Amino acid sequence: MALKTLIIGGGAGGTTLALALHRIGVEAVVYERDSEPPAAEGHLLSVGSNGLDALRAIGVELDGFPIPRLPMYSGTGKYMGTLYNNAASDTAPTSLLIGRGKLDRTLRDLCAERGIRVEYGKELTSCTVTDDGATAVFADGTTAEGDVLVGADGAHSRVRRSLFPQTPDASYTGVLGLGGRSRPGSLEPTPGVCVASFGYEGHFSYHVEADRSVQWLAFAPRKEPVGPDDSTTVEEWKEWLLDVYDRDMPALREILSDATGPFDIRPMERLPKPPARHRGRAVLIGDACALTGRIGAGTALAMEDAVVLAQCLRDTDSPKSAFAIYERLRTPRVDKVVKWGELNAKPVKVRTPWGMHLRNLFGPLLMKWMPSLVSMDWLYGHHIDWQRTVRPQGETG
Repeated sequence: MALKTLIIGGGAGGTTLALALHRIGVEAVVYERDSEPPAAEGHLLSVGSNGLDALRAIGVELDGFPIPRLPMYSGTGKYMGTLYNNAASDTAPTSLLIGRGKLDRTLRDLCAERGIRVEYGKELTSCTVTDDGATAVFADGTTAEGDVLVGADGAHSRVRRSLFPQTPDASYTGVLGLGGRSRPGSLEPTPGVCVASFGYEGHFSYHVEADRSVQWLAFAPRKEPVGPDDSTTVEEWKEWLLDVYDRDMPALREILSDATGPFDIRPMERLPKPPARHRGRAVLIGDACALTGRIGAGTALAMEDAVVLAQCLRDTDSPKSAFAIYERLRTPRVDKVVKWGELNAKPVKVRTPWGMHLRNLFGPLLMKWMPSLVSMDWLYGHHIDWQRTVRPQGETG
């Protein structure tokens, strides 16, 4: 299908789609709001086996820290059990830990190598869709025209607002996600795992590299989200985080005390389901149409969306048919992951030493009932067969 595709958003979903479309001979241009590629590594992302499988389908491999397991501790340091973060199949790729900035740079560099344009400083202000094509209007006064337009522009998608203006926007959940790096300290390296702690107030994850430097991610309660003009310094954030995790195990306080900045700060949000994933010649992927909360599945789902959408465009005779099949294929799976994310959105807080004692006592027992490697394969073991043809009835075969 000879199409020019306008992709709004240069994150993992948008660049994966551009790479997938390039593989089927469809022209794509990525329009990114930021004025330049990310310089910092960014906060930790867990890219699940399912997302890596989607990338593998289009000939892309990522380099990161393999993390098939997530050992869980209470705030006092009591070991409670291990969650699986990987597909059950030995042939599936292993889930990786990677910085958001590094991931974005890797995928954009691949776009550049393959001759795919990524234009920076392109903040979308509006878009229009007709029966024949789509037009994007940017804040710098420029416009772009194409045959189809894809909204890969995140939770506050301007594309989604244009397609479905009556749908409520994403809203803050009261939990702030902060990520960063810390200087090498006394903690031993944690190869193959990302350690997770459920503390008195918040959740905290970290990975200690071979040189004992640490990548960490905190989910902490905060009444107000952080605005774009926030002027809080690194030292002020450290002081706040040390207060939040003051009663938790010493490893967390060491990591935060040694944190170097800058911090990557993102509010955790919820998004009401839009009426559809597409309208006319425009379609949504990734966080633009579904948020998975803090379970870390959003990046992999966006990659899946991108590859399946490319398959649909490859195997059908019109964007209208392709978008309808894409929605039929993706909605049940994404809805299931979103529901799982909502169930795990806010870990139960404990306010007293007695409450933490009960968590230490019953936590290991509860962990025995948590999903196993096999039972979580519906999430991590999802496989996209690039060679199979997408059928009009919404199935592959």
